[in-house]
Amino acid sequence: MTRHRLGLALLFALALALRLGWLIRYDEDIDGLRFALAVDRFDVLELRPHAPFYPVYVAAAKLCAAAGASPRIALGVVGALGGAVTVAATALLAREVAGLRAAWVAGALALASPFLWLSATKLTSDAAGTALTTSALALCARARRVADPTSPAHAAALRTAALVLAGIELGVRLSYFPFALAIACAVGISDGGGMALLRRTRDLATGVVLWLVPLVVVAGSRALVAAGSAQAAGHFTRWGGSVITIPSPGLRLYGIGWGVWANALGGAWPDAPALRWIGAPVLLLLGAFALSRVDRRLVARHSEIWASALAYALWAALFQNVAYKPRHLLPLVPLMIVALASASEELTGRWRAALAAPVLLSAQWFVDGLGLVRAHMLPSPAAALVQHLASVDDARPVVTRELGRMVAEGAPRRTVISVGSDAELSAAIERAGAAGAFVTSEAMSPSIRTALEARDRAVGVAFARPRSRYVDALWSDLALLEISPSPSP
Repeated sequence: MTRHRLGLALLFALALALRLGWLIRYDEDIDGLRFALAVDRFDVLELRPHAPFYPVYVAAAKLCAAAGASPRIALGVVGALGGAVTVAATALLAREVAGLRAAWVAGALALASPFLWLSATKLTSDAAGTALTTSALALCARARRVADPTSPAHAAALRTAALVLAGIELGVRLSYFPFALAIACAVGISDGGGMALLRRTRDLATGVVLWLVPLVVVAGSRALVAAGSAQAAGHFTRWGGSVITIPSPGLRLYGIGWGVWANALGGAWPDAPALRWIGAPVLLLLGAFALSRVDRRLVARHSEIWASALAYALWAALFQNVAYKPRHLLPLVPLMIVALASASEELTGRWRAALAAPVLLSAQWFVDGLGLVRAHMLPSPAAALVQHLASVDDARPVVTRELGRMVAEGAPRRTVISVGSDAELSAAIERAGAAGAFVTSEAMSPSIRTALEARDRAVGVAFARPRSRYVDALWSDLALLEISPSPSP
């Protein structure tokens, strides 16, 4: 084993240890619950899990569960493996793009990245999907570097492997499909277009067939169509956070800015850890230098990377919940790190002391990331709320918009009323009568709160356990509200 391969193996092992050391054992949100239920028993009609059903991700977790792990530990192991693969693949991608020294810098940054580290400890498919996407791009970049007109077979095999891997990734996280399509198009066009494009599409389809056929056999085509179409309609028109449901350009742009700078890059923000102000100048320096080096030749030399990054960024900006969920930016983070490492490589070539910049940034990121994963070990606001309901003997119903299944699974003795509008919420509270009811705060809009108080209903906080929005971006301040008749004056 060469020194470089040994170094890569050690990087992977260290990344895996850091992620396995911070596994959680609770359902962080409704998606995490559905994944855990799917590991126990896969059923698309019961949304175990939700669409698009993540067959490769669930199958990998089932393999871990078959070895004796609980569903949540199994999901955590898959996430940790995905996180470790992402770190190694980011280093490999940087090596092909900018050289060996940039690979070491990228590996250190990816290892310490708070966003990558935290994401790999969550019981979702994001980390595993990012691992396969980054690996596919690394294979494409290597194919570019080893291409030899007199012996093209090796480069062609690497591109085929990249596209098959991209197809398999769609069974882990389908929303990353712009990467797969862009890679297929860029490789096909660079190979000459026409029939070459068709052959690359075939390679991508091969990876899809490997998981799609078993999914149809296990779940049934009718069940897949019924559940998938209903979930797709809901995602784009009701709850998915697309431009249809969150049309405000300002809100979306703010979410993207906060997501990229304060989450993906771990940059300074007023409510973020103060330590980030140390690394902020380094981020600005490396980021500005990386942007200044972009030109037409660089884009042409790595067209797969640029095409896939731009395609996914456009898709996420319009059709993912970037306003409130920065995790949708996760597959772009390895590319950002490669850009920072490439900038560091060029700066260090001109001025040796510039090597201190990525060292300082890696140290700051590591301390920041350690704080986030430690905070993540404690139950999320949603999980803590469910645990509270399970532990308190109270007959009053729980009215909620989004936590109905979590409460039903975690506190089965409670009466749960799921609502979809303010009118339904108001009617449910009226039916509860003088005894009152509990309401989860995500269901309580300002207008309905005002209406309740006008009807002499008191709204108080019965339970809350908030935590940093850098750990839980969407429900960081979730609370259980208590609705009761206002006391007589």
